[in-house]
Amino acid sequence: MVVTKVTELELSQIKSTADQCGMTRSDFIRARVLGYKPRQRLSDRELDGLRQLAACRTDMVNFANALHGLNDNEKVKLFRHQPTMLEWYEKVAHVTNHVADFLQSTQTANSYPAGATNQEAKEDGA
Repeated sequence: MVVTKVTELELSQIKSTADQCGMTRSDFIRARVLGYKPRQRLSDRELDGLRQLAACRTDMVNFANALHGLNDNEKVKLFRHQPTMLEWYEKVAHVTNHVADFLQSTQTANSYPAGATNQEAKEDGA
């Protein structure tokens, strides 16, 4: 146990920031001392945006899978210009992968890196 003195304003800031990160004061302080920088939880509006983004990603993946199942003649018939559609598909696949990575990272709860070295903690928190 470590005891430290803080002003009322500092304590208020610690409580507020820990709450915004979804962490206890102890976990928040421990994380900061170890060099980890906890992220604030997303607002309801941000969470709704992420849900919509996830639904768009699902639609895009379904669309890409449907394209994959078509032969070349069917693709040309459907879109009339296969090179443009192939270029679009390649760009969309790149975006959907980034969207999936982002969505996964936002669903990870804050925690402090117990047992990690100071450098590992900073890398995990970045």
